Amino acid sequence: MSNVKSFLSDKVANCDLVMVEIVESPQPQSFRARVKRVYAARKGVDAGSHGSELEFVGGPAHWGQASLAVGDTALVFLKSVSGRLYEEAWHGHMVVEQIDGEAYAVFQHRELWLSPDVPASLRCCLRQDPRRPYASVARLDVLETYLLALIEQMDHGAA
Repeated sequence: MSNVKSFLSDKVANCDLVMVEIVESPQPQSFRARVKRVYAARKGVDAGSHGSELEFVGGPAHWGQASLAVGDTALVFLKSVSGRLYEEAWHGHMVVEQIDGEAYAVFQHRELWLSPDVPASLRCCLRQDPRRPYASVARLDVLETYLLALIEQMDHGAA
């Protein structure tokens, strides 16, 4: 097996992945979210949580990383620590937005398509975020296909 890391492979290896809609933020960095889809449930997320609500501690907002907000729909990397779910600390979420009539996931990295870690299958669907000069966007359907393949690859590699 190669030691070369693929784009988002560390997050997929160490976290669960869900799509959520943020419904409440009772305190800073604390979120209640409705689960829209469970992609991976190995690190603390209940595989049957689709449609239910979960609470998690969000990653900190600071230079280079925007926080989630009530109303956001996002792909979020989560893991359980001492029985509580935490968002991956660095770039642990990708907000999902409609751009030109298609769903895109926002990754907070400028010109991501130039990164050698990003496979060609994703480069073709990446572009500059039209609203955020510091971010790139990926077509959601293509990103989901990539992430599901990466999850399956990790699950089979772990078996």
